[in-house]
Amino acid sequence: MKIRDATEHDIDGIIAVDRIAATEETRRQHIREWVRRGCAIIVVIDERVVGYAVLEYTFFSYGFISMLIVQEAYRRRGIASALVKRLEETCNTAKLFTSTNESNAPMQAFMASISYEPSGIVYNLDEGDPELFYFKRVKE
Repeated sequence: MKIRDATEHDIDGIIAVDRIAATEETRRQHIREWVRRGCAIIVVIDERVVGYAVLEYTFFSYGFISMLIVQEAYRRRGIASALVKRLEETCNTAKLFTSTNESNAPMQAFMASISYEPSGIVYNLDEGDPELFYFKRVKE
């Protein structure tokens, strides 16, 4: 398993991992933009992209993990934990935030398992599925 910054050559591999990107041009545009801005990291196994994560500073100027996806066949192998750990190490703010939908119980359990604390709820982003925010202090 190798974690590295995503490059333009990785875009097709990232799109292949992201089920939403398979059908939504808007997500594909976001992926291209994240890679162009240097916000995306990937996990490569056997020369294949199997996961990616995005770290931005658009949430009140704090680090925010805006995307974390691991291909289903590669889940429960520590890949998401490794991606988040890398983002925690490279985050240039003391606080790191992320969010997930209330309906995403696996992500909520994952956040608890890596010591992220609940930090609030925002309603009305996705109709009927509130967004739960999480926080971790990554620097003193």
